Amino acid sequence: MRSSLSLTEGTITEKNEFLGSIGHELRNPLSNIIAQAETLMEDVYGPLESAQKSAVSAIQVSARQLLQLIADVVDLGRLEAGASPLAQSACLVSEPCAGGVAMVAGLAKSRSIQIVTEVQPPNLGVLADARRLQQIITELLSAAALSMHTGGQLRLCITHDEGCLQLQTLGGAGHPPAEPTQLLNQLGKVKPIGLALLQQLVQLHGGTFAVHKAVGQGAGMTIRLPLSRSSAPVSAQEPCLPESPVGNEAPLPASSRQPTILIADDQPSLVSVTRNYLESVGFQVITARDGNEAIQQACTLQPDLILMDVRMPVVDGLNAIRQIRASTDPKTRGIAIVSLSGHASASDKEKCLAAGATAYLNKPFGVRELDRIIADHIRPDRS
Repeated sequence: MRSSLSLTEGTITEKNEFLGSIGHELRNPLSNIIAQAETLMEDVYGPLESAQKSAVSAIQVSARQLLQLIADVVDLGRLEAGASPLAQSACLVSEPCAGGVAMVAGLAKSRSIQIVTEVQPPNLGVLADARRLQQIITELLSAAALSMHTGGQLRLCITHDEGCLQLQTLGGAGHPPAEPTQLLNQLGKVKPIGLALLQQLVQLHGGTFAVHKAVGQGAGMTIRLPLSRSSAPVSAQEPCLPESPVGNEAPLPASSRQPTILIADDQPSLVSVTRNYLESVGFQVITARDGNEAIQQACTLQPDLILMDVRMPVVDGLNAIRQIRASTDPKTRGIAIVSLSGHASASDKEKCLAAGATAYLNKPFGVRELDRIIADHIRPDRS
């Protein structure tokens, strides 16, 4: 029995690593597409005309949709392989609800759909895996929005009764009422991967998913998850890893001393666009093509910050971080290192931090996200 259990655990680990590698390889070229589009929108290469900005904006939207599709495929594979256990803790339902709405905001806007949410009571707390709960809400809203005619209102009502968290969607005015059978047919066509992921996540929680009919209002969807209520204080949840938001903050100002940033990555196109952006806002940039070069650059030039890709030739990013942290020079040991990874999993983040990374940045990332993490680790008065 023990050897059989060990074999199963080993197989799950192998599948998880395989899926993580697939996600990383798919996100690498996508990272370059998104980064190039964002630097164009930031006028790094000169101002764009209105029509050009519209075209680049369309590229950004499609790239984000592709990113979400990759995340769904990889996550679905992990769930089917049994490699995604739940990590439950006390959380406010309003937080993953807001995160889910933000994730489908672009889709709702493109279909002229207004999303209205209601959590009752507003301070409802449960013992749950907040990241997984946000994914369920995201996929539920996405499926509901895609099954609706354009226009109108999509309502999400979340309550707790009989020991279960209930999530219920219903389309409002603006489109003809749908019958349950019609909605099921529509759901089978609009986004099969997202719907499969939703069903797997509900199953992982031991919950139920059903299409229902409300008198005079057409059809909607109801999910019931056996989650216990919690009144314990909760801390803000971490955002879902596949998410890479771009805010409206101003670009990061460079200090008069021009801090130096080392980019260690074996993807020349991504290095080039990241370097161009960082230099455009006043940083000095040096590069390394593999982990060994990164170690040498860190020891000899001692940059203010290192952006270290995890998967690189010769010496990988994790071992490069470990060797930098083992340096006899305290200044080298103290360099802030941000791990860059396309694995998009909580376990990958934990591995990077355990190796000695100061922070973790998931690929692909936006320039505003890059700004924020640099601001956290480079101070103008640092010498």
